[in-house]
Amino acid sequence: MTNVARAVLLAALGATTVLTFVIGVTDPIGTPSYPTKFLVWNLFLAWIPVFFAACFAAVRRRLWLVPLGLAWVAFLPNSPYLVTDLVHLGEGVELWRHVLQYGFAAWTGIMLGVVSLRLVHARVERELGVIAGWTTVLVSVALCAIGIVIGRFQRWNSWDLVRQPDAVMATTLEWMRSPFADTQSTGVAIAVAAFFGLAYLTIWSLGGLVGQREQT
Repeated sequence: MTNVARAVLLAALGATTVLTFVIGVTDPIGTPSYPTKFLVWNLFLAWIPVFFAACFAAVRRRLWLVPLGLAWVAFLPNSPYLVTDLVHLGEGVELWRHVLQYGFAAWTGIMLGVVSLRLVHARVERELGVIAGWTTVLVSVALCAIGIVIGRFQRWNSWDLVRQPDAVMATTLEWMRSPFADTQSTGVAIAVAAFFGLAYLTIWSLGGLVGQREQT
């Protein structure tokens, strides 16, 4: 990817992030505290894995790959998590405003996740080969499903992995022992993770198409 393409990509993702905020602060009905406040916070969390992924892709000393990779995967579920914020969407006078706001946020979250996963995928593939690269993709998407259950239904967040790791692990293992006891949480997690995985495959395949056209 050229420097121009990187700049355009960051500008586009930054623009949709800003649009989410602008739609909220220009809402004529009341203050922008809801839903703008939590959407902006969730978008901030969704940008964090991009930072760690960029460091993971660029770092020269392999010693740093493990801590950067762990930090990245801990925050990665925050990206597709934004799709689940659509649960807050309700009917009202400003329905279309909120549809656009949640839509921009969900799109941005998915794309941020795709970008960070692509960076990590490329580095792992370069270091360990194709099989390791795609294994990383599959495991990451599966962990996103678990992360969505932890975040949306158990109401933990990425910071709790540091502050209360025992409690997070206990509730997660309890769910994993019987994932279909609560079909709603498991179904939503699988659906969002599948959406994220398919979005990644779509963007990845588009890169291949562009590469083929340039060679011909």
